Amino acid sequence: MIKDYSGATSYIGSIVAVLSGLSISDWAAIFGILFGFATLLTNMYYKRKEHQIKLKELELKIEKERGYQRETY
Repeated sequence: MIKDYSGATSYIGSIVAVLSGLSISDWAAIFGILFGFATLLTNMYYKRKEHQIKLKELELKIEKERGYQRETY
């Protein structure tokens, strides 16, 4: 039972040691990169939705124009 916890404890201890060694500037840089990446993903998501809407509008417009052309013949 003790062997199960010894591996996890050593990994947790090493992670805590690394994280406690970071300065405020390091944390600011890390969070700046994370927020920048989150912003990029958010923008990509909404741009994709916007393009899908515009594509659907264009398809409807083309279909509508084709319908008018068929009626005129």
